[in-house]
Amino acid sequence: MTTHVLLRESIKFDGFMTLPSGVLVAALAGVLADPLGIPTGVLIGAGLFFVAWGAGVLFLGMRPTIDRRAAIAVGVVNVVCAVDGVAVAVVADLTTLGAIALLALSAAVAGIGALQLFAARR
Repeated sequence: MTTHVLLRESIKFDGFMTLPSGVLVAALAGVLADPLGIPTGVLIGAGLFFVAWGAGVLFLGMRPTIDRRAAIAVGVVNVVCAVDGVAVAVVADLTTLGAIALLALSAAVAGIGALQLFAARR
C-alpha cells in the first residue's frame, strides 16, 4: 500500500468510525450516562461534536486530492484528543466502566492519529 493510499484510507476510516459513533453516543446518552459516570449533556455534546467532526474528516478523505496540511491537522487533533481522554479518565469521577471505555477509545484514537501523521509526512 502506498503512503497516499494509506493516508486516504486512514482519513476515510476515521470519518466512517467517528460519524456513526457520534450518532450512537448522542442517541444513547441517557442510557450510557449512569454506567459510564458521564453526564447526559456531556455525552450529547460529545456525540454531536463527533458527528460534525466525522463528517468533516470523511469529506476530507473523499476529496480527489487530500491536502497534507489538513491531514496533519486531523492527525494532531486525534493525538491531542487521545491525550485529553487519558487525562479525563484519570482525573474525572467516572465509573470503572467509563474509565476503561475512555482509555480504550483514547488508545484507538491515538493509533489512528499516529497512522495519519505517519502517512501524511511521507
